[in-house]
Amino acid sequence: MRGVRILVLVVIAGSAAGALAQTTTALPKAMSGRWTSVVPGGRTFTDTWSVILDVPGGAGAVTGRLTLRGVTCGALDEPLTGTWDGNELRMESQVRPNVNAQRTNGECGTGRVTFTLARKPGQSTFEGESQRDAAPVPSQVTLAP
Repeated sequence: MRGVRILVLVVIAGSAAGALAQTTTALPKAMSGRWTSVVPGGRTFTDTWSVILDVPGGAGAVTGRLTLRGVTCGALDEPLTGTWDGNELRMESQVRPNVNAQRTNGECGTGRVTFTLARKPGQSTFEGESQRDAAPVPSQVTLAP
């Protein structure tokens, strides 16, 4: 009987230790994807974007570089900061006129762009949206390793 109690305690302790040892899935160093925006009037724009993270890891602060091909404002290796909590990836960076853009002389406002993405359950891909202060509507975005 004593041996059974010890075995049960070992199994319970091992299960608890395993649960405590689980960590947030680390982010990949490099990810790329697409953005799509349907502006008032029904016109659709789409292009690519990517991020390279400085030190991908578990939950916490995120830093890296953003490259975004925009319609009138874009980014090319622009610094980004953000957070990762294991489910939601939030990032902020800057876009500029005449940088990696489809058209010239765009109006970028302050240029601040924010991304809010969630990891798709059971996958390594992310979906969400980006918002730029001078854009009329948010863009739908995807990102994957």
